[in-house]
Amino acid sequence: MVSCKQIPIPVLETDVSKIKNLYIKGYHLFNARYHANPYWRSFDIIKEFEVSPLLVRFPSITSWFASIKKYTAITKIKHSYISVLDSRHSIPWHSDSINQNFNKSFITAISTKNSFIELDDVKYTYEDGYSYIFKSGIRHRVINFNDDLRITLCTTPEENPYV
Repeated sequence: MVSCKQIPIPVLETDVSKIKNLYIKGYHLFNARYHANPYWRSFDIIKEFEVSPLLVRFPSITSWFASIKKYTAITKIKHSYISVLDSRHSIPWHSDSINQNFNKSFITAISTKNSFIELDDVKYTYEDGYSYIFKSGIRHRVINFNDDLRITLCTTPEENPYV
Protein backbone atom coordinates (compact mmCIF):
# COMPACT_ATOMS: atom_id res chain seq x y z
CA MET A 1 0.00 0.00 0.00
CA VAL A 2 1.35 3.43 -0.94
CA SER A 3 1.26 5.90 1.95
CA CYS A 4 3.30 8.73 0.39
CA LYS A 5 3.30 10.03 -3.17
CA GLN A 6 4.63 12.89 -5.24
CA ILE A 7 2.06 15.35 -6.58
CA PRO A 8 2.26 17.17 -9.94
CA ILE A 9 2.70 20.78 -8.91
CA PRO A 10 5.47 23.20 -9.94
CA VAL A 11 8.95 22.49 -8.60
CA LEU A 12 10.21 24.86 -5.89
CA GLU A 13 13.69 26.21 -6.50
CA THR A 14 14.69 28.35 -3.54
CA ASP A 15 17.79 29.74 -1.89
CA VAL A 16 18.45 27.28 0.93
CA SER A 17 21.12 29.55 2.41
CA LYS A 18 18.51 32.27 3.07
CA ILE A 19 16.37 29.83 5.03
CA LYS A 20 19.39 28.57 6.98
CA ASN A 21 20.37 32.17 7.71
CA LEU A 22 16.88 32.96 9.03
CA TYR A 23 16.99 29.82 11.16
CA ILE A 24 20.39 30.66 12.64
CA LYS A 25 19.91 34.41 13.14
CA GLY A 26 16.18 34.26 13.87
CA TYR A 27 16.12 31.03 15.87
CA HIS A 28 13.78 32.64 18.42
CA LEU A 29 11.18 33.09 15.65
CA PHE A 30 10.95 29.32 15.13
CA ASN A 31 8.55 27.43 17.38
CA ALA A 32 9.21 23.95 18.72
CA ARG A 33 6.88 21.55 16.91
CA TYR A 34 6.61 19.35 19.99
CA HIS A 35 7.85 20.23 23.47
CA ALA A 36 9.49 16.82 23.78
CA ASN A 37 11.62 17.45 20.67
CA PRO A 38 13.58 20.73 20.65
CA TYR A 39 15.37 19.70 17.44
CA TRP A 40 12.28 20.10 15.22
CA ARG A 41 11.15 23.69 14.78
CA SER A 42 8.94 25.64 12.40
CA PHE A 43 8.16 29.16 11.26
CA ASP A 44 4.73 30.12 9.89
CA ILE A 45 4.87 32.00 6.59
CA ILE A 46 1.09 31.81 6.06
CA LYS A 47 -1.35 31.39 8.93
CA GLU A 48 -5.13 31.40 8.49
CA PHE A 49 -4.65 32.79 4.95
CA GLU A 50 -2.55 35.74 6.30
CA VAL A 51 0.96 36.11 4.87
CA SER A 52 3.87 36.76 7.23
CA PRO A 53 5.79 39.99 6.51
CA LEU A 54 8.98 37.88 6.41
CA LEU A 55 7.78 36.05 3.29
CA VAL A 56 9.10 38.99 1.22
CA ARG A 57 12.60 37.75 2.11
CA PHE A 58 11.85 34.63 0.05
CA PRO A 59 10.74 35.82 -3.41
CA SER A 60 11.23 32.32 -4.85
CA ILE A 61 8.64 30.92 -2.42
CA THR A 62 6.28 33.81 -3.14
CA SER A 63 6.52 33.22 -6.90
CA TRP A 64 6.14 29.46 -6.35
CA PHE A 65 2.86 30.06 -4.51
CA ALA A 66 1.75 32.21 -7.47
CA SER A 67 2.68 29.40 -9.90
CA ILE A 68 0.70 26.88 -7.87
CA LYS A 69 -2.36 29.12 -7.99
CA LYS A 70 -1.88 29.73 -11.73
CA TYR A 71 -1.09 26.21 -12.96
CA THR A 72 -3.01 23.94 -10.56
CA ALA A 73 -6.48 23.77 -9.07
CA ILE A 74 -5.05 24.90 -5.72
CA THR A 75 -6.29 28.45 -5.34
CA LYS A 76 -6.03 29.33 -1.65
CA ILE A 77 -3.30 28.57 0.88
CA LYS A 78 -4.65 28.35 4.43
CA HIS A 79 -1.39 27.60 6.22
CA SER A 80 2.25 27.11 5.33
CA TYR A 81 5.33 26.78 7.47
CA ILE A 82 9.03 26.19 7.06
CA SER A 83 9.98 23.06 9.00
CA VAL A 84 13.55 22.50 10.17
CA LEU A 85 14.95 19.33 11.71
CA ASP A 86 18.46 19.66 13.10
CA SER A 87 21.29 17.56 11.72
CA ARG A 88 21.52 13.98 12.93
CA HIS A 89 18.17 14.14 14.74
CA SER A 90 14.76 12.61 14.26
CA ILE A 91 11.07 13.19 14.73
CA PRO A 92 9.84 10.20 16.76
CA TRP A 93 6.98 7.91 15.82
CA HIS A 94 3.64 9.74 15.90
CA SER A 95 0.44 10.25 13.93
CA ASP A 96 -1.12 13.61 13.15
CA SER A 97 -4.77 12.58 13.06
CA ILE A 98 -7.10 9.61 13.13
CA ASN A 99 -7.80 9.98 9.39
CA GLN A 100 -6.07 7.14 7.50
CA ASN A 101 -6.46 8.82 4.07
CA PHE A 102 -4.07 11.15 2.31
CA ASN A 103 -3.87 14.49 4.10
CA LYS A 104 -4.69 17.59 2.04
CA SER A 105 -1.50 19.21 3.35
CA PHE A 106 1.61 18.62 1.29
CA ILE A 107 5.31 18.64 2.06
CA THR A 108 7.76 20.29 -0.32
CA ALA A 109 11.37 19.17 0.04
CA ILE A 110 13.85 22.03 0.26
CA SER A 111 16.91 20.30 1.70
CA THR A 112 16.32 16.64 2.49
CA LYS A 113 19.52 14.81 1.52
CA ASN A 114 20.23 11.71 3.63
CA SER A 115 16.86 11.77 5.35
CA PHE A 116 13.59 9.91 5.03
CA ILE A 117 10.03 9.63 6.31
CA GLU A 118 8.94 6.19 7.39
CA LEU A 119 5.31 5.09 7.30
CA ASP A 120 4.18 1.56 8.06
CA ASP A 121 7.79 0.38 8.01
CA VAL A 122 8.28 1.73 4.46
CA LYS A 123 10.92 4.43 3.99
CA TYR A 124 10.23 7.26 1.55
CA THR A 125 12.80 9.80 0.43
CA TYR A 126 12.00 13.20 -1.00
CA GLU A 127 13.63 14.87 -3.98
CA ASP A 128 14.42 18.53 -3.30
CA GLY A 129 11.97 20.92 -4.95
CA TYR A 130 9.19 18.34 -5.31
CA SER A 131 5.99 18.07 -3.27
CA TYR A 132 4.40 15.05 -1.60
CA ILE A 133 1.22 14.07 0.17
CA PHE A 134 1.12 11.30 2.71
CA LYS A 135 -1.28 9.56 5.04
CA SER A 136 -0.43 11.52 8.18
CA GLY A 137 -2.91 9.53 10.26
CA ILE A 138 -0.62 6.54 9.89
CA ARG A 139 2.12 6.25 12.45
CA HIS A 140 5.26 7.82 10.98
CA ARG A 141 8.67 9.23 11.84
CA VAL A 142 11.39 11.26 10.15
CA ILE A 143 15.11 10.62 10.41
CA ASN A 144 17.80 13.06 9.31
CA PHE A 145 21.18 11.34 8.91
CA ASN A 146 22.65 14.43 7.29
CA ASP A 147 25.25 16.67 8.92
CA ASP A 148 23.09 19.58 7.77
CA LEU A 149 19.59 20.81 8.51
CA ARG A 150 16.61 19.00 6.96
CA ILE A 151 14.28 21.71 5.59
CA THR A 152 10.79 21.27 4.20
CA LEU A 153 7.81 23.47 3.53
CA CYS A 154 4.49 22.17 4.80
CA THR A 155 1.50 23.72 3.02
CA THR A 156 -2.20 23.29 3.69
CA PRO A 157 -4.41 24.51 0.85
CA GLU A 158 -8.08 25.19 1.38
CA GLU A 159 -8.75 22.40 -1.14
CA ASN A 160 -6.29 19.89 -2.55
CA PRO A 161 -7.36 18.17 -5.81
CA TYR A 162 -4.51 15.64 -5.47
CA VAL A 163 -6.00 13.94 -2.42
